[in-house]
Amino acid sequence: MSVRLEEKPVVSRRTLPLESLRALVNRSLAAHTECEGVHIRRIFVTELDATGCNWQIEWPFLRPATIDPCRSQLRTLIECLRMRFNVER
Repeated sequence: MSVRLEEKPVVSRRTLPLESLRALVNRSLAAHTECEGVHIRRIFVTELDATGCNWQIEWPFLRPATIDPCRSQLRTLIECLRMRFNVER
């Protein structure tokens, strides 16, 4: 009997210096009117996770009026950027 292992696709990420990644995240976030005035101040470099990404953001404090629409946009944006970029070590 043969066992076939499922192959996971290899994701190639571009590496950026930490400050460049933070600037990119904030520029991308500024394009969403739901998140006006929201900025990511800290990005933490981590060990590679299951997806191959090596960073996480510190979630910003959101005003009650913008919390739901902005959090949704921010989560989607960060998931997309985490698939495309890693922090240069």
